[in-house]
Amino acid sequence: MYQDATDLFGEVVVTENDLFLWVSAVSPRWLTPERSYRNYLRTYNVVGKVQAAKLRGTFDETVEDVYRPWHARLALDLIT
Repeated sequence: MYQDATDLFGEVVVTENDLFLWVSAVSPRWLTPERSYRNYLRTYNVVGKVQAAKLRGTFDETVEDVYRPWHARLALDLIT
């Protein structure tokens, strides 16, 4: 089911989950520690970028491209 990007008052709805998905896809290096994550959100105006992407209709395709590091797969294979 498709949800409109704006709410009843015409504002673009951005949740904490939207922000996490965006940073995971665009710049996963800033996910940890929490202080770096919060600083990245504020410094690079991630809320504004997510709002703009939702209005353009490109948010879903942007967060689909989550970076999966190849070396983590190799490390997990060695552990098991």
